Amino acid sequence: MGLVIIVALLVFILIFALSFLIKPKQENEDILKLKANSLRSSLLKTSLCEDFTIRDELEKCSNNIPLECFNNCNELKQEIVKIIERSLEKEKYYFKSGNIELGFCEEKITSVSQYIGEGFVELAICRWF
Repeated sequence: MGLVIIVALLVFILIFALSFLIKPKQENEDILKLKANSLRSSLLKTSLCEDFTIRDELEKCSNNIPLECFNNCNELKQEIVKIIERSLEKEKYYFKSGNIELGFCEEKITSVSQYIGEGFVELAICRWF
């Protein structure tokens, strides 16, 4: 009788352990939201040249004012892409500020939008299933 109870306990433990091993690993949504918020905040505060930040350049780009650190908005887009891709380590993303849209996500965890210039800045990290 004791042997049957021990075997039954082992079977239940194995089933319980396998359920955790078989599930795909998913990051907690709160962690992804925190990551998106932190990246958006630090991205906007990043200094580009002299005392100008990406936030300053995005405001100028949305108002069609000549940029201080770049020749045009496309160069600014390329710099933003470099910074985001270096920060996210192969994760997909979506970035929107005024008429600038970078990346694509169907399912995403979005940062809190921040108002600058004539619109909002939004950064999202794509969910993995």
